[in-house]
Amino acid sequence: MSQAGEKFLILCVDRDDDLRSKARVESPVVGRGAAIEAATKLALADPEEADANAIFAAIKKYDELVLSKTPCEIAVVCGDPDRGFQADRKVGRQVAAVLQGGSYAGVVLVSDGGEDEQVIPIIQSQKPIVSVQRVTVKHSQTVEETYEVLGRYLRMLVFDPHYSKYALGVPGLILVLAGILIVSNRAFEAGIASLLIIGGAFLVRGFSIDRNVTGLLHRGPTGFLRFFSLVAGLIVGIVGILTGYGSMVGNTAAVNAVVANPAAILVYGGILAGDFIGGSLDFVWGGIAIYAAGALLSHLARGSPRWNRDIFVLVMLAILYLPFQTFSLYLVSGNAQSTFLLISAVLIGLAAIFALTTVIYPRVRSRGPTENE
Repeated sequence: MSQAGEKFLILCVDRDDDLRSKARVESPVVGRGAAIEAATKLALADPEEADANAIFAAIKKYDELVLSKTPCEIAVVCGDPDRGFQADRKVGRQVAAVLQGGSYAGVVLVSDGGEDEQVIPIIQSQKPIVSVQRVTVKHSQTVEETYEVLGRYLRMLVFDPHYSKYALGVPGLILVLAGILIVSNRAFEAGIASLLIIGGAFLVRGFSIDRNVTGLLHRGPTGFLRFFSLVAGLIVGIVGILTGYGSMVGNTAAVNAVVANPAAILVYGGILAGDFIGGSLDFVWGGIAIYAAGALLSHLARGSPRWNRDIFVLVMLAILYLPFQTFSLYLVSGNAQSTFLLISAVLIGLAAIFALTTVIYPRVRSRGPTENE
């Protein structure tokens, strides 16, 4: 029995929006009758869909609370088939819309587990979750049904675009490229290409680069500006690294000495490092400056107070350029003049950074509130 005046919302979340894509039911769905109709349509469209079981479980929970004389309401909210940023935003908006329709003391979340429970922080930011009920579909443990479950997941890997692009797309690209290189008598290059593709796929997925890029592009013109500055900055930075490498191997005397005697790296390592830094510094600094400038223009266009952070980055680049340049000269020449220039540049940089971080930046930052990206 609940306390007087308390009313609870029994909430079922379909993060990947199977309700609309399979059953053509728009969300949010509010009320017991509407929930039964939606769950029935989803179960008829796909009898193996776990979200249908979760909705029926939410209806059962609603009936139990009504029987115990606990005021409550039932609702089903959905996200987006991409399951990422857009899905979470849509779930947040629909939860807020449902909560505005009544005065609720808390939320009873009914979930089939997995990705649907990732939205718990989004719900808790609007209303406390007083209970979580996880629905687990029962399966027979016979060998035949075990193979059936495995086959179901294999079909998901093949036909679900969310999974097939990694389960089939990346291996397919590796096989095609490796086959072309092997036919061309370049087996060694085939192995290198395969490692690069696998490493690139891991890097993109591990750091959510694809989702971050998609989030930038969904911001409109300012997002395109940030994306362009990011790509342009990366290209200029890569050119800088290649230029630095060319400057380093251009010092044939040092390179030949190290190749002939690897221990000579202790003598010529500093010179080669100085050639690399000196050759790549302008391009690498330029690439970082391009990205920071793109972020600055984007924040100014959006009216975001984070523009002051971008100016701080650009000023820091300008301050650190001279110490790095003199450091590369010192590594190459090592004379007294370059040593004096290096020490002077470091001291000037320290003074400028101290003034920037302790006096100027805190004052500029205090003029506007912090805003999320």
